[in-house]
Parts: sequence; structure tokens; C-alpha cells
Amino acid sequence: MRKGHQLLIQDGKVTQIGKQLQTHNLTVAEHLDCSGKIVIPGLVNTHSHLLEILQRSFRDNVRKEVWLRKRQMTEESARLSDNDVGAAAALACGEMLKSGVTAVVDHFSLRAGITAANMKTVLEAFQQTGIRGILAPSLRDQNFLDLLNGRRPNRKTASESDRHVWQDEMMSVLEYVRGSSAISGVMLGPSSPQNCSDGLLREIVRIAERDDLGIHTHLLETVIERWGGRKLNPKGIVQRIKKLCLLSPRLSVAHGVWLDRREIDLLAAAGVSVVHNPASNLKLGSGIAPVAEMKRRGVNVALGTDGGDTSDTYSIFDQMRLAAFLSRVNTTKADDWVTAADALRMATINGANAIPAWRGKIGNIRTGYRADLVILKPHIRLQPLHNVIHQLVYCEGGQSVDTVLVDGKIVVRDGRLTCVNEDALIKAAAPISEKMFRIYNRIKDRPEAADPSLETLYRRARRTHGRLGW
Repeated sequence: MRKGHQLLIQDGKVTQIGKQLQTHNLTVAEHLDCSGKIVIPGLVNTHSHLLEILQRSFRDNVRKEVWLRKRQMTEESARLSDNDVGAAAALACGEMLKSGVTAVVDHFSLRAGITAANMKTVLEAFQQTGIRGILAPSLRDQNFLDLLNGRRPNRKTASESDRHVWQDEMMSVLEYVRGSSAISGVMLGPSSPQNCSDGLLREIVRIAERDDLGIHTHLLETVIERWGGRKLNPKGIVQRIKKLCLLSPRLSVAHGVWLDRREIDLLAAAGVSVVHNPASNLKLGSGIAPVAEMKRRGVNVALGTDGGDTSDTYSIFDQMRLAAFLSRVNTTKADDWVTAADALRMATINGANAIPAWRGKIGNIRTGYRADLVILKPHIRLQPLHNVIHQLVYCEGGQSVDTVLVDGKIVVRDGRLTCVNEDALIKAAAPISEKMFRIYNRIKDRPEAADPSLETLYRRARRTHGRLGW
């Protein structure tokens, strides 16, 4: 905590911090008066699905696997265009910026298939709104539930060109990003280890090492993934991806609800980061991640919002509060609970450290770091103000966000977006979402043969694994 200090920002970077700045021979373009305000590092959303904003709050009281199937069916029937994808991404980015999120990882999937064109529309949404964004296209070549039910994977094996289509699309996007953007980037995003063959995961590791890219995936989100993962691989999913050389500081994994202590130690030893998504884990009934245990064992834990139909907001303030409170449910020693300061670190520096492209560049207010900053004008929810960190985590919901800078550029001023028209963002996404809601209402009660078998699998998984003793 620093009081009465000033910051100097040059070329998108913090160059001086102190009570007296050396500004002779410098032309100061703008002076921001932060008297009576709070300045914090920009919040980092390290796991998100921006396209899901179009299905915001469509569903309730469904397990993750049922939710996913209904979401995919709705999306498939809607036949989204590249423009639809871009409108959704831009609206989600606008919402995040207004609540203090300056950096986001979009684990991007599209039922109709990922192409260079639709990936570029997401990257353009980052540029358009001014948010710092990483696109991690979701890759998969098998279906976990099919494997559990004894059905053979349906993989494209016809030709070498089929196997490398995704690589060609990725390389096109990587070249596009490297030639056009200072604030956008890409990672490789295997959907989840159980939905990827060994061959695909090996290829992802090879390309990540060749092109110096991060890797982002889901890991052990539900109990059925833990039970089923051990059924298909007796040593478990984490041991499998260790054998495939996936565990490294390049890797960030979302959820980690059903990790056991040995697996947590493996992740810690390899420098893997875990992205905690508490709101999503609660809404889908997936469980409570052992975050206090991860912290105690040396894992870097960041925060994510997941999607618009699971959290159902893109607010990291919400995730901070839940992360702190939920640690008190499954951790007996009060000294091991996630504190407000821990939660704020998870939302800032830990999020930056989870992503190779952001490590040592954002997440902190210090000289040499990029100027991703949030200026808060304390709202009534923060009054009376005594302990800034406690109250930011336990009281704030984004209402106090006044000004937001990304890479030194003001993208929110007086609580309004500066790079795009908010009304236009809403207007562009609304008809697409309304169409999808009509589609969902037609299909939501359709009986599916898979539901009974899924409930059977859950009962078996719960009998075997319970709550892992957390």
C-alpha cells in the first residue's frame, strides 16, 4: 500500500513511481488526479469462454455434462457467423473492462469448427475494445463419455492434410497476431486431456515448444472426470499428461476441483498454474477446489470467470470474494484459509504469472511493467473505508471502477468505455442471443438417451471418490 505517490507512464509502461517524479524535458500529455481514489493493477481473467455470453443464464440445475450438451446443441442450431462471434466477444470484453478486468484468456470453441477467420474476429474484438487478450482455441479429437461407454473415438485419419488443418489455421493466426498487435496473443488450448488423444497432446507440446506458446486446458473439473480418467488410465489423468510432457511452466489448467495431494505436488513441482473458477464450479455442482491445499503446496493459483452461462458474469471481483469464502468450507485450519490479500494476488500477479506471455509484464504496479491499471472511486459499498484490501475483496463488485488503462491507454473513463460505443455492442449481440434463446426453449425439454447413463456414471464416481477428504 502506497499513499501520496505518483506514476509516470511512457509508451504504455510504468517508468517512475514516487512522491516526486522527474519530468523535466518531458511533455505530459494528460494528468489523472487520483486524490481520494484507489489504484490497483488491472484484474486478470485467466479462464473464460467469451462466446457463452450469447447464452447467458439460459440454464439452471444441470450437471456440467448435460449443460455442455445443451449449450452445444443450441449453438449448432444457431449457425453463428464470424460476425456473430465477434459481436459476442466484444460485448464480453466491454463488460470485463467496465468491471476492472484488463486481461483475459478466451478458451475459444465453436461447434461449427474453429477457423482462422473466426479466431481473427475474436482477436479483432480485443483490439476494438482495448483489452489485453489471449486466444486459446479449443482442440480435441475424441469424446470422453463415448470412451467411457465403450464407443470408439471418431478421429479424422484419412490423410496427413486432415491431421494438420488445425495447425495451418493456428499458424495463420499466429502470424496475424505477431504482425498486427501489441496486446493480443495466442496459446494452444486442448479442450481437456480426456478429450484429446496421446498423439494430439504430443503434437500440441511440440508446437508450443517450437513457437514458444503457452498451453491452456481444463483439468479434473467434475468427479466423473476423475473416476473415468482412472478407468481409462489407471494412474490417472495427471500422470498421463506428465508422461506426455505436458506438465511445465507453459501449462495453465482450469478448475482442478478433483485433484488429490499427489497430483497437486506434481503440478507444483512442474510449475503448472491452476485457474480457480469458483462461481462456475458452484453453479454446475462440480465441487469446491482445494485451493488452500494448492497454495500450501506451492501451486500458483489464478482466477477465472468461465462463461456467461456458468458464472454467469465476467466479474473477477465476484471470483475473489468466492475464492476467499469457499476456502473456509473445506479447510479446517483458519491459518490456511485464503485471505483477502491472497485473493487479490490470485486476481492480479498470479493470473499474470500463469500465462507465459504476461509473466513479468503485468499484474503489478512497478517500474518496467506495462501500465494495466484500474482507478476506483469508492462507491457506497466501500463506505466507510478502513481496510482497502479487505473491502475490495469482500465488498466491491465493480461499481467503483472509474478509469481503466490497458498498456497505458485509457479504455474506460468515468465508468464508460472509450474505444467502442456500449449501446452498439449490446445492439449487435442482442438479436443473436434472442435467436439462440428461442432455439434453446424448443430443445431444452427434449429427452436424451444419454441422461440415465450419465446419472449411473455419477453414482459410481461418487461411491469411489467421495470428496477426496478435502
